[in-house]
Amino acid sequence: MSGISRFLDHALRVLALLLTLALLASVVIGVAMRAINHPVAWSDEAAQYLLVWTGFTGWMIAARRNSHIRITMLQGFLPDALRRVGETIVQLALVGFCLALIWWGWPLIGRNWDIDWVSLPLSAGLLYLPVPFVALVVSAQALLAIGQVWRGETFDEPEAGGQPL
Repeated sequence: MSGISRFLDHALRVLALLLTLALLASVVIGVAMRAINHPVAWSDEAAQYLLVWTGFTGWMIAARRNSHIRITMLQGFLPDALRRVGETIVQLALVGFCLALIWWGWPLIGRNWDIDWVSLPLSAGLLYLPVPFVALVVSAQALLAIGQVWRGETFDEPEAGGQPL
């Protein structure tokens, strides 16, 4: 694993941890403030945004680990050459989806940038900000996976339970 790859994996883990902690803090603050009858308006909205960002971060981590949800029952019965073709088709479909997210992600951010959150003076475009960046990372990982497949490197399914963070 190259230094850049290790750095990216570490950065994604740190980002996932920070987003999860911020999400937890937002929810705990909201619950605690409601319990003392002084609810804060921003905690629910912040939790929603943080959940979306955490989900996008999880998608990048899953792409890096090859741990997307997949049905591979038939793939195991195919000869090696057809398995490579099938894996290439799957990864190219993922790249196509990511290109669509990049293409429509920027206008989505732009259309929402001048709209404020309901509870805070922050841009609603922040919710969509990770879309093109995540799509870029995931599509790059898919292209790397295609290279692995055709170089004959093992592109095995992750073990049950996945890899630890």
